[in-house]
Amino acid sequence: MSEAELYAALLGALGATTSILFGYMSLMSGFLFMSYLVADKLSTFLTSIVITLFSVASALLIFRMSFTRTDAEALVVYMHDQKQAGNLDMDWWGLVPAWATGITGYLEIAVTAGGYLGCIVFFFYQRRSAS
Repeated sequence: MSEAELYAALLGALGATTSILFGYMSLMSGFLFMSYLVADKLSTFLTSIVITLFSVASALLIFRMSFTRTDAEALVVYMHDQKQAGNLDMDWWGLVPAWATGITGYLEIAVTAGGYLGCIVFFFYQRRSAS
């Protein structure tokens, strides 16, 4: 792969990760909006269905985001290795330390898990407080 192709692949993976994250944020927003409006009106059966659908959709998006981010991180490591070996002429590449990319993984987990738990807590709070 050429340098341009490597960089384009990296940007594509990062763009996909960001796109999935915003899809997840949209899912959470919709769930919060639904919780505010109808959580207290749902039967136990419908509550089970809504929580299950939200959980499955959340898990799907979280796993997709994690897989895509993992690919991007592997590509960053590969590009760093190629630069160290003298195979890349991108002088500007690698100014950010390699360990810094791992922080995004922890932030991703915090945002997604925290958002999921926050949505579930808010749903049951709305359900209880309106009754």
